[in-house]
Amino acid sequence: MQPRYHLCGASALMMDVSDGPFDLTKQERLWALSAPGGDLVQVHGVRSLVLGVNNLLVMFDSDQIATKALGDALDAAWASSHARSMAGQLVEVPVRYDRTSGSELEGLAAHAGLGVAEVVRLHTSVDYCVACIGSVPGFPYLVGLPDALAMPRHATPRPRVPKGAVAIGGAQTGIIPMDMPSGWHVLGSTDLALFDPLRPKPCLLSPGDRVRFIDAEAV
Repeated sequence: MQPRYHLCGASALMMDVSDGPFDLTKQERLWALSAPGGDLVQVHGVRSLVLGVNNLLVMFDSDQIATKALGDALDAAWASSHARSMAGQLVEVPVRYDRTSGSELEGLAAHAGLGVAEVVRLHTSVDYCVACIGSVPGFPYLVGLPDALAMPRHATPRPRVPKGAVAIGGAQTGIIPMDMPSGWHVLGSTDLALFDPLRPKPCLLSPGDRVRFIDAEAV
């Protein structure tokens, strides 16, 4: 499919290649295009790139390249791109699943028609792929959630979800890297620090990494 484009202000263009459910092959093509030395980095007038889930935000200097010319360059780059598999690290994340009565984990289990133990088993049964880092510093968009665990987000986001919360929103799971508002359903928590500005590499995870959740109670 051809990418779709959405102008974001006067100097940013959203390149959207989504078409239904998340497509890892398309994400791998975006990884290749946005990597240091990739085709898009070298387009005259492009200032920076922000990777999303099956989309890419391209910020540009409108004095150096017109929107139409940029769109044409993006089309050409996409047409010639190839999936770039990134052999990232595997990070194990110990989780204290909240099995208390009335917890959001219990609510998600009821929504799925499963027992709490089965939800935990399914959540820890697969390795998740980090599609991108976004929303707030260090937040990983993880893909690979078992279909049975998908659940719509809260209609009204809560003003504060604590750092370390492991949650599900729609068809994705993630880890909250800092106290922040969120409409995702919290399954439990981890002590793993996903973002630390004092570390040489502030974000623990990168696109292409894999995440495996571990039930801390079973260790």
